[in-house]
Amino acid sequence: MNYDLHLGDCLEYMRGLPDGAVDAVVTDPPYGTNVTVWDESITSDIVRECLRVSRGYCLFFYANTRLYHILKCIQDAGFDAWTMVWHKPNAMQIARKFSPQWTPIVCAYKSGVQFWGQDFMTCAIVPQGIDHPTPKPLSITKWLVTKATQPGATVFDPFMGSGTTGVACMQTGRRFIGCEIDPGYFAIAQRRIEQAAMQPPLIPHAAPAAVQLEAWA
Repeated sequence: MNYDLHLGDCLEYMRGLPDGAVDAVVTDPPYGTNVTVWDESITSDIVRECLRVSRGYCLFFYANTRLYHILKCIQDAGFDAWTMVWHKPNAMQIARKFSPQWTPIVCAYKSGVQFWGQDFMTCAIVPQGIDHPTPKPLSITKWLVTKATQPGATVFDPFMGSGTTGVACMQTGRRFIGCEIDPGYFAIAQRRIEQAAMQPPLIPHAAPAAVQLEAWA
């Protein structure tokens, strides 16, 4: 089976993994914007563990109002970061002074990896019929997965949510490991990933524009 799902605390799970256990981390963690009761900023310990267990990129969707938090966590752990942009052309106006037309994707990296093309991706918000407050479009997640890893690589999502990263991995020929602490979202993710795993990869031979050179130091 090319996926491994865990119901529980991601920090406890990561602490049981060796250094460089996965090829990349692609995740959409809580931002700390207090949109929902569970939306508390991820801790520096979680960021540090993500960086430790990945031998390649760590990609975090995040909020532009909270970028300082995650960038400081990454810097304090001794890593560098690049902020990429997901442009949302159909984003709706909300009760703020600005219309949120873009979402940052923070790419943490160290020596031994290369960047892989443009840092800007336009992708419309598409209703997915998923019972989750902030599901990310499958197309933007597949873009990250295929750019950050080779086919056959292992991608880890410590905040699996509704399982979009796992579906992206099944459709692009990657192995997936996911953690989710909420039983309701875990059940949604499990169902979606199981269904995706029963289908052949849509782009089994797709390769990223640049490849990882070596494990992180």
